[in-house]
Amino acid sequence: MTETITATEVLKSRQNFSDYIEQNADSVIQNLLKDYPSRPLQIIYPQLTQSSDGLMEIVKQLEGNQKAYIFWFIVNEKPDIKNIAMTLNHYFDKNYCGVFIIKAVINGDKIEFEPILKPEAPTKQIRNENTPAKLLQKAYWEKYFEICDGLQSDMQVNPAPQHYQYISIGKKGVQIMQTVNTKDKYIATEIFIANNKNIFNKLLEDKKEIEEKLGYLDWQALDGKKSSRIRQILNYDVSDENQLEKAVKDHIKMAETFKETFKKYL
Repeated sequence: MTETITATEVLKSRQNFSDYIEQNADSVIQNLLKDYPSRPLQIIYPQLTQSSDGLMEIVKQLEGNQKAYIFWFIVNEKPDIKNIAMTLNHYFDKNYCGVFIIKAVINGDKIEFEPILKPEAPTKQIRNENTPAKLLQKAYWEKYFEICDGLQSDMQVNPAPQHYQYISIGKKGVQIMQTVNTKDKYIATEIFIANNKNIFNKLLEDKKEIEEKLGYLDWQALDGKKSSRIRQILNYDVSDENQLEKAVKDHIKMAETFKETFKKYL
């Protein structure tokens, strides 16, 4: 989408709207999730006018008890479809799934996003975030944030006492996941593919060429599940201050290389 496309044109074209959401969803989602616990999976679905087919497509992307948030970006709402989504939010275990409906509206010459449906925020569980592992994870991501900011890389994260971070790759259903394992002393970057084995199988066809650029990768089809992942590990003990800075820089570089390489095949 070029800069010459107006807000009105964005909201009238399915492709323009999909492209716009792909570029702007992250900031909207980040703001929406301030009062919600993190989830491993975020499903983003843009649709100009809500429909029952769209709702079914969204629900199909959920797998079992997969913890997920669904962000349904729309232009025109349908009260009956919205009511069904509201019912689903009551039906879903609120500790696992939830549907957000976000309406795009024009304000002057700009597009703004108005949440018209949000799941009930789960009761916050008391979690001990002061364990040695959680403190080490948070310290690692704080160092990551600091270095990433200095490098002006778009592989940025929000520091938190958790072992994983998700980064957008600009492809629906595909994300980069950055992980740190303090117990087994390694960091990892992976391409996480949600609910689409076709994408994984297509990438697998180019495995040799991809690995010529990235080195050995662990290709996990995750048989029996709808999701899959492609992973690379580097051995680092992030509790060792002598290794920390190099670990972070290599982690950021690995994510940048993953994004640059895989986007050519997606």
